[in-house]
Amino acid sequence: MALYDIMKTLYGRKLGLDSRGNLIASGGLIVGTPGANRIVGGPRHIGMYDDFLGDVVADQWNFTEGTDSATSDGAIVEGVNGVFRLTAGDSAGTIAADGAQLNSALNWKANSGELTFEARIKLASIASVSCFLGFTDTKALEQPVQSASSADTLTTNATDAVGFMFDTNMATDNWFAVGVATDVDATAKNVGYAPVADTYETFRIEVSATGIATFARNGVYLGTAMTGAVTPTVALTPCFIIRPLSAVAGKTMDIDYVGVSSLRV
Repeated sequence: MALYDIMKTLYGRKLGLDSRGNLIASGGLIVGTPGANRIVGGPRHIGMYDDFLGDVVADQWNFTEGTDSATSDGAIVEGVNGVFRLTAGDSAGTIAADGAQLNSALNWKANSGELTFEARIKLASIASVSCFLGFTDTKALEQPVQSASSADTLTTNATDAVGFMFDTNMATDNWFAVGVATDVDATAKNVGYAPVADTYETFRIEVSATGIATFARNGVYLGTAMTGAVTPTVALTPCFIIRPLSAVAGKTMDIDYVGVSSLRV
């Protein structure tokens, strides 16, 4: 008998208890509720989860910033829960000068299956600011999607990206669910909610193996799925980015946690 063989079956041979009373879920264990959960362990899945505890950020994260001296190095803020803080500059209001970005490696593809991104973040200020969180296709300093400064239209700088965007240059100051696949913009979705300054929100993105994205905010799924959200075969990295839209200070994004997972290939 294997050390952790299922002895008492709860659901076929997929879920049960071993001789020591340990719960075995052969496909992996999902903790949380729909719209706010993560997969724990399981040989079928790969995953990265960071609560930003301690005082040094893990090596798998990359921080990039603009040229303005006021753009502070991204760093862990020591305290309850653990937080990684992005601090933008205060000069020209451009990505090149004032952008602050956190990303990782290009380890993720939608065609792996069950690709997910979840993060809890807050913005210190919601005036004259632009930000994005989700997946993108480069580790370079680039805002994947931003306002085109005309009505509720967008400028997509990434070739492939999917995520949530808030930009006060939009006519409507709400979060938008956005995507772009091989330079073809998906139909953006006004999710109907605006951020509240200094208040945490949880965002989740689920991307199918065919590049269809489903979005959730604070555990609630938002509208219909987005087709053509990202190219399934393109390698992606999780990404967080913030910048001011004018020469103003005080634009920060606090990241409480981030989790990314997909099926193993």
